[in-house]
Amino acid sequence: MRLKTDCRRGFTLIEILIAAGVLSLFMTGVFSLYRSGSKGFVAGTWRAEEQKRAQLFLSALSRDLSMANPALLRIEDDGARTVVQNTPIYVNKDMFRFNANPVFMDANTKNWTCLLAFSISYPYLEANATFATPLENGKWSGVAIWVKERKVRYVRTSDPNFYSSHPVGMPGAIVQFPGPGIVGPGADFRPDPDQNRNRDFDFNLDQIACVATGTSLASPRVMEFICRFARIEGGKKTDAEIVQNVTVKLASMTPIVTF
Repeated sequence: MRLKTDCRRGFTLIEILIAAGVLSLFMTGVFSLYRSGSKGFVAGTWRAEEQKRAQLFLSALSRDLSMANPALLRIEDDGARTVVQNTPIYVNKDMFRFNANPVFMDANTKNWTCLLAFSISYPYLEANATFATPLENGKWSGVAIWVKERKVRYVRTSDPNFYSSHPVGMPGAIVQFPGPGIVGPGADFRPDPDQNRNRDFDFNLDQIACVATGTSLASPRVMEFICRFARIEGGKKTDAEIVQNVTVKLASMTPIVTF
């Protein structure tokens, strides 16, 4: 009589280990693909959002800087012009070059650091009886760009006291801007509160450079700003970066002073 034998067979330990190893490699590959795709998605989303914020900042800078004035003017009834206050464009020397290749300034500063300061004004017009034109007070507002820990504070104000002290005191080299005696309720030049715009740009500005071109610093033609933005994760820069720039044509005879 033939005895029946059980043909069922289990897996050996070596086969189990090999299968586990293959599965582990497969899962590692799947996880790597997922992680890579996830990081790419996060970086792409960051680039799109950071670009929008950067463009808002550079658009405001371009608009205001193109209206920068070299001086507060008083125009008499006979047409004579008197300079009440010189108001050059002040640029931080660490980010500035003239008719040269750009040099980049680190924007990850511990304290508030001024990058740029300038004035926007309209002249005082004395009444003219010949042409029956009434007296028209001048107007002034000041713009200052500050950076701290990769964040930018954009200040445009018509209050000279606020301008000189916010977010901290102006650098000592920035002296040619009007005080309360020149711009005030009873002065020839009045505050222009409709133009007040104070805003914090919550982006990650990594480096910034400014290049001016022209015949001299007393009469530059244009200024170009080049901004590099980097995504920060865990306090460190990642590979995700964008570069944005803007070129601004300056008003005639508006000088640049570095500080």
